[in-house]
Amino acid sequence: MKKKLIFILIMIILILQYFCFFTKTFAVNQTISQDIENIDSNTYPQIKEMIQNLKNEHPNWNFKILYTDLDWNEVIENEYVGHGSSPRNLVPTSNSYAGEWICPICGNATYDSGKWHCASQSALKYMMDPRNSLNSSDVFQFLELTYTDYKIETIQAMLKKYDFWNNESYINAIIEASKKYNVNVYYVIARILQEQGNGTSPLVKGEGYNDQYVGVYNVFNIGASGSGKDNVILNGLARAEQEGWTSIELSIDGGVEFISKGYINRGQNTMYLQKFDVDNSEAGLYWHQYQQNIMAPQNEGTKLRVAFEECESIDMDYTFIIPVYKNMPNTACERPNTDNNETPEINSNLVKCNANPSLRLRDNPNGTYIGEKIYLNEVVTVIEKATEKVAGTYWDFVRKSNGVEGYAARSTSDDEPVYKLYLVPVKEDNGKDTPDNPTPDVPENPDDENKEIVENEKIRTNNTTNEITSIPNSTITDLKELLGAEIVVKNSNGEVVSNESNLATGYVVNDKYTISVLGDVSGDGVVNSADLLSIQKDLLKVKEIDIQCRKKAADVNQDGVINSADLLKIQKQLLGVSNIEI
Repeated sequence: MKKKLIFILIMIILILQYFCFFTKTFAVNQTISQDIENIDSNTYPQIKEMIQNLKNEHPNWNFKILYTDLDWNEVIENEYVGHGSSPRNLVPTSNSYAGEWICPICGNATYDSGKWHCASQSALKYMMDPRNSLNSSDVFQFLELTYTDYKIETIQAMLKKYDFWNNESYINAIIEASKKYNVNVYYVIARILQEQGNGTSPLVKGEGYNDQYVGVYNVFNIGASGSGKDNVILNGLARAEQEGWTSIELSIDGGVEFISKGYINRGQNTMYLQKFDVDNSEAGLYWHQYQQNIMAPQNEGTKLRVAFEECESIDMDYTFIIPVYKNMPNTACERPNTDNNETPEINSNLVKCNANPSLRLRDNPNGTYIGEKIYLNEVVTVIEKATEKVAGTYWDFVRKSNGVEGYAARSTSDDEPVYKLYLVPVKEDNGKDTPDNPTPDVPENPDDENKEIVENEKIRTNNTTNEITSIPNSTITDLKELLGAEIVVKNSNGEVVSNESNLATGYVVNDKYTISVLGDVSGDGVVNSADLLSIQKDLLKVKEIDIQCRKKAADVNQDGVINSADLLKIQKQLLGVSNIEI
């Protein structure tokens, strides 16, 4: 009983600390209007004209204005916080987000796995200014995600190429779940198509996988995570069995309920509002954001737009909610410069992405992922065409339509069994070999052992400190694939662990490298409430985390400090809101 009371007290203190740090009380009177013609262009310059231009291009699109009743400068001030500990907004550590993108207070300090910088006020102004996204490419971050009237013709158009889903029973289940949980029908369909395509995945066929979990379905891939295809599928089917999703229809209902609870029905019913909490329907502002990456609304809106384009539904009847602020600048805020010089216009080749579903952009040839992708059929500009291969392929320097720049692989690498051209010249859209895109020669294998840091999206090895950092659910097989060599992994008792086992904090590789799994403070290979409790006790000085590898595991955002931000990341992982990243 005494322990229970102590635990409850700890939770109350932490919650109070969290809200005291992250929230303020604001008295605002917010309204939403569909009256576009009477927008005051003096108070909200350019908004009406930009919306009218979009209406001319897409007559079926509808717009609402969210009058936030918030002062623009105060909004930026309240978003520009957390310096030195846990900034509210981050930009990737990349050449595309250097210079004026980086906060001058934090400078080159890195956060959240060392791949992010604190965002500057200029970066915040550019990404939060709705006028910079009132174009056909970026506007879907404002799509209204709560339930609105639908047209069966629109649904049929979205599904006409997807025979598996063009089924009366499934369509009725989508419509009923959307109504029941107050979610946009088109958004639900786009999510399903993005997750499952034409229904070929074991997660929706009902046949199970590896003779397990026959008769269960997971339409939205909820819980389908882990290392390797087998783990992803089995974890997803295990979640479906746990939830009782024994039909496609039940899985649709449960999945729509899942995606509605976190943000949509709290009033944050666009991707923009889920990142920038300027809606006060839950009697609070700014603190309830689902991640720190200021590119997130634009990136996720792009994914949705691509889904609509792929099913030829881009011109259907969508509704967008555009936030506006008092005392907005007279013109749209300018994109920050990366080197304090104007970016020159470059006349270069246009190419179309031929990677399904996307191709990652990196900061250098075969370098670090910058948090941006180019998607199937998206057209980008090649600024600099590679003449030498790195890691078995050519890495061309490209620019997206939103100005983001990075290196993209032109084709599959030489060690892959099937060749595919990823960046296809728009005038030669057949994916065949061309003189400008020759089939790669035999490569030289990169020597990872000579690198200080070797990493992928799951694991990072540091050959200087002899430390290995991993996200949850990574396996020993994943580590072997990264290192490209046979390894021996031992647990804390000195026993050799099998390749199929998850990595755990405290495991040792080749009697040299010590593993820290982010969030796995206890060292049992699982992230759960016990790890939350360990961090809480450390923060309250009840029981200090005194083993180095466990300290690294507790510092989930990898900013060098164990604090409430790390607790929040574990909580989001456990709730399925977002995943812990390397």
